Amino acid sequence: RKTLAEMVGIEWRYLANIENQGAIPSLPVMIQLIKVCGLPVERYFNPEIMREESEQRQRVSHKLKLCPEEYLPIIEGAIDGALKMEQTANQKEDA
Repeated sequence: RKTLAEMVGIEWRYLANIENQGAIPSLPVMIQLIKVCGLPVERYFNPEIMREESEQRQRVSHKLKLCPEEYLPIIEGAIDGALKMEQTANQKEDA
């Protein structure tokens, strides 16, 4: 908690109040928390978008944002393979 508070530029007690007592942080603090923690901004500023996605899609999206750039081709290949398998399965069902 102390490390996160230092990274955001606030007292650790303030962060504890946000966590434990539901204190609403100021907008600059909220933005810093979102940036430092790598959280999806949409969750806090456009919750309707987040409600449309399953929790698993939200988790995968968050992890993708944290993923180093050099691993993205591997992830993209896995997604392409999964989509191709789904497309093939759908074509067999239609036949």
